[in-house]
Amino acid sequence: MRKLLIFNLLLTFLILPSYGQDHHERYQSIDVLSYRFEIDLNDTSNVIQGISEIEIAFKKDVDQFQLDLSYNNAENTGMKVMRITEDGQEIAFLQEDDLISLAIPIAHQGAQRNYRIIYSGVPSDGLIISKNKFGDQTFFGDNWPNRGHHWLPLVDHPSDKAIVEFIVRAPDHYGVVSVGKKLGEYKEAGQIISHWKTTVPLSTKLMVIGVSPFAVEEMQSRSGIPVSTWVYPQNQEEGFYDYSIATKPLDFFESYIAPYPYAKLANVQSKTVYGGMENASCIFYHERTVTGKQTHEVLFAHEIAHQWFGDAVSELDWHHIWLSEGFATYLTDIYIEQTHGRDAFVASMQDERGQVIRFARRRLAPIIDTSLSVSVRLLNKNSYEKGGWVLHMLRHDMGDEQFQECVQTFYEKFKFKNALTEDFQKVVESVTGKSYDDFFRQWYYQAGHPVLSANWKKRGKKVVLTIRQHQEQKLFDFPIDIALTNDRGEAFR
Repeated sequence: MRKLLIFNLLLTFLILPSYGQDHHERYQSIDVLSYRFEIDLNDTSNVIQGISEIEIAFKKDVDQFQLDLSYNNAENTGMKVMRITEDGQEIAFLQEDDLISLAIPIAHQGAQRNYRIIYSGVPSDGLIISKNKFGDQTFFGDNWPNRGHHWLPLVDHPSDKAIVEFIVRAPDHYGVVSVGKKLGEYKEAGQIISHWKTTVPLSTKLMVIGVSPFAVEEMQSRSGIPVSTWVYPQNQEEGFYDYSIATKPLDFFESYIAPYPYAKLANVQSKTVYGGMENASCIFYHERTVTGKQTHEVLFAHEIAHQWFGDAVSELDWHHIWLSEGFATYLTDIYIEQTHGRDAFVASMQDERGQVIRFARRRLAPIIDTSLSVSVRLLNKNSYEKGGWVLHMLRHDMGDEQFQECVQTFYEKFKFKNALTEDFQKVVESVTGKSYDDFFRQWYYQAGHPVLSANWKKRGKKVVLTIRQHQEQKLFDFPIDIALTNDRGEAFR
């Protein structure tokens, strides 16, 4: 007993000073290779039972490390850990607030070990357990941005990608869908046991399950990718019609970017708090997206574009989230241009431009905004619409062919990895053979946008055009297209 007390005191002194550290400081010593989650659900309470197996590679010599899992010691709420073993041997741990701190026999750089965590509790977030619009009980993972730790023990940051496996047990009147490929499913003693696993690493923001009464329709893309629709049975007719539109943007992005990166694409009616959530190979759409009128084509295109950018290629740090949202926004605009014509594309770009300008009046900040510490606040017009508009300016500068090559090269270079804005810049400069230092500095790291006024005077056979910048921020250095139209309606550029 005395030895255990001394060990626990030592564990406390080792661990507590690191609680104020950020993600990069806390997790610089480990690399999660894989997760295996066994999740038991029931109809009588919101308590879930979990067993997690985590394979970890060590990047330096350590005798302790941490994982994210939400638990409130004072109120005894959240996910309470009962037992942790390392390669089968029980180890000491300290659980406090949103962290589990593990004291381990020293692990040397390059070592790999397996950790088994047994836990249970009522998720405060992350796994949404609620009634759907028809009053049926449902369970939907909704991890973005870092809400996965409210129901799963993990490194809850997009920079540490890992293979993930789910084994879900639930009453057998439910259907189960998840990321990756279904390895098996059977019913036994009133339970459904459903087994899913990915073949490529994912960020934890994308590791989800959906458990609900479902009606399911199977189809496939032009290239043969299995595509399925999962909707509430009461919405079967309208939902199958609405969600069938998913193959159009999927086919387009496969031709424009690269082959689809995952084993299947499931489009799921859900209780996500967002309009759509791009979980890799298993997109969740808000339950109100079923209208019977196919009114959400743009939303489907945006979430499917994320399968390449945001999912396969992910931001290394939250402040570079435009690499996810800006790319998905502009790729959706390109899809609109190709499927609905130039006028529809221009209308979309003009609308997005207006949103960017209005946002800047409320909050002046650069696209890469390091002043924000709460990742959800980065879901703003800078990350989406302005990020997309800057890609549009790049396309205009280098031309369609080189721009598409940049998109394809960036994707291939960082597929199933993480990237920063400077990584994208290096790709752009490699493809074009010229420097884009000033462009990236101005448009990604500098707040605001040019505010211009122009006037002209006719002097004999000449026209003198004067353009001034009036914004309070730094001046922008950029080319501008000018067109002059004469009395006969002829335009000169």
